[in-house]
Amino acid sequence: MCQPLPRIFVQFPSSILSMSSIMEPLIDAIIVSSLNAGTDCIQVYDGATGTQLKSYRGLPVASSTLCLVGHGTYLMTAQRDKPFLQAWAIHRHEALQIRLVVPGKVNAMAISATGPKYCVTAINEKLYIYKLLSGRLLGVASRHYQPVTRLVFTPCGNYFASGGEDGFVYLWSLASFIEALHKYDAPQVQPHCILGQHSDTVTDLAMTSCGIRGFLVSSSLDHTARVFDLMTGRLMYTLVTAVGVTSVACNSLGSQLFLGHSDGTINIVNLLPAPLHGDVQVTSRGIECHQKSVRCVAVTASGNHLVTGGDDGVVKVWSVIAADLTTMGNAKNSHIALQRVVHMGRGPITNLSIMHTEREALTTTELELKDVIAPFSQDHSSPLGAPTTVPIQGRGKQHLHQLDLFNFTPELSVQETTVTEGNSKTNDDLQNSSHLQTANAQLFKFALRHIIEEKF
Repeated sequence: MCQPLPRIFVQFPSSILSMSSIMEPLIDAIIVSSLNAGTDCIQVYDGATGTQLKSYRGLPVASSTLCLVGHGTYLMTAQRDKPFLQAWAIHRHEALQIRLVVPGKVNAMAISATGPKYCVTAINEKLYIYKLLSGRLLGVASRHYQPVTRLVFTPCGNYFASGGEDGFVYLWSLASFIEALHKYDAPQVQPHCILGQHSDTVTDLAMTSCGIRGFLVSSSLDHTARVFDLMTGRLMYTLVTAVGVTSVACNSLGSQLFLGHSDGTINIVNLLPAPLHGDVQVTSRGIECHQKSVRCVAVTASGNHLVTGGDDGVVKVWSVIAADLTTMGNAKNSHIALQRVVHMGRGPITNLSIMHTEREALTTTELELKDVIAPFSQDHSSPLGAPTTVPIQGRGKQHLHQLDLFNFTPELSVQETTVTEGNSKTNDDLQNSSHLQTANAQLFKFALRHIIEEKF
């Protein structure tokens, strides 16, 4: 006869219990902007519950310009009808009082996610690259001959892709713009690679988490979505659909694509197992999701949920049902199930993004901001002689500040000493040398403690 197992009681330290009570899981915050949003131009919703977490006050937002700076420290967008950008600290309702002026109305915008933050804005057919830390214009490129519609950075931040109304898709290297800064009369920066050309407007770009070693997917009104290998620049697949493709998204592995169409439907395409390269006919009938065009599509980091926004002004959250990965193009048994509607009634959706963050980051009143956004400079001359701005963390302060290395703080200044008239010239030189050695030693210690050890 089986004896019942004894009960085992485990007592955890109180510190662990207190930490577990205050720690909250990360949430998928859905960030939305609409055409008729009013003064609260951006809304943030909890993807799991549908409740509104926050809103941001500002001027109307231009489509395809919503960007996250760093790991969700700031939000940045372009104003719809004016040549200005606007930014918000993630925990503040009001916009930052920073003058971000650009040469014209912005069609599309993207910001690098890692390393020094660079902002690429598309104004008509030209690309303008700014460094957020200094606000300096690094370069201008003009290869598209019609307005640019979409921009996207690789996760590493070293490359970005552009698509335009001319149908072209280009891959650009950020290093080529930086290299051109150190050359007088440098030739115009050219794309790193010409990926391909659609026969109609490029409507969206999506990139896998592998970055330059992964895929780039472009969608177009020519009823196709194209998958490019970024390492080689070659076209891998051309997905042919029955209607125009207005938006595209892929999961982090790039194994599954979600195509939004102009008739309000969505197609799910499996890229595994990978067949021979070439044209792939998407024959499955799209899933009806919106009454009008699907303008925005986004996938959570886990790949289990899909968020869609349409010209009908509705944002919906869907559960992605696991598929039978047997044939590409026809995702057998792949489908999505509606979970909830999180946003509606404010006009067509212009921007949609998902931010994986802590709930406290949106509700706290104080937040340490590790990134710096400087006002954009209107000096478009050669930046070779421009001063360099370095972020330095001041003693006893929680935030980064832009300080002048040549104007030392009182803690770093060398105490002034007077020299009597009876001292000789040799003694003056020795004292000056001693003061310089002391200042150099203090500056060296300051650099070790506040610059070299600082994580950018």
